[in-house]
Amino acid sequence: MRNILLLLALITAPYIMNAQMLTPTVIASTGGFSSNANGSLSYTVGEMTMVQTFSASGNILTQGFQQPNDNITGLLDLTQDAFGSFVIYPNPAVDNMWFGLQLPEEGKVQITLYNGIGQKISDVFNTHYDSGKMVEQLNVSMYAAGVYMLTMNFVSDNDGKIHSSTKKFQVIN
Repeated sequence: MRNILLLLALITAPYIMNAQMLTPTVIASTGGFSSNANGSLSYTVGEMTMVQTFSASGNILTQGFQQPNDNITGLLDLTQDAFGSFVIYPNPAVDNMWFGLQLPEEGKVQITLYNGIGQKISDVFNTHYDSGKMVEQLNVSMYAAGVYMLTMNFVSDNDGKIHSSTKKFQVIN
């Protein structure tokens, strides 16, 4: 009987230990952090303007859901894949969303908006790309709630090849 209880404890121990781990997370469309010699202030939209955080022995106590040790990846933190980068933020979107791109070479960029069943709504961006990160705003407040897609078509000046990338997003009202 003792061996059975020991075996049962060894099998369930990893599950019990994982259930006790928490990772602090903030999901917010905007916010910030500032500090000076008198202290620091961090905030997110929807929280109270004065959030006081206490810490001792590695424990953190704060008002709301904000935790100061979370890594934030923003729209401008574009990661390169084999071709380049095309990202949208936030998803889901309410009034405005942003799309960003960074491409490895010069060429023509066209970004088109489609509804959830693939019907073209409009060309939202059409320009020549030279270099660097580009971030543009798109007002989605006039669209009905639902799923939409942004398609980026890029034609390289070097070889004339067409590269496409599609991102799906949701509009909520």
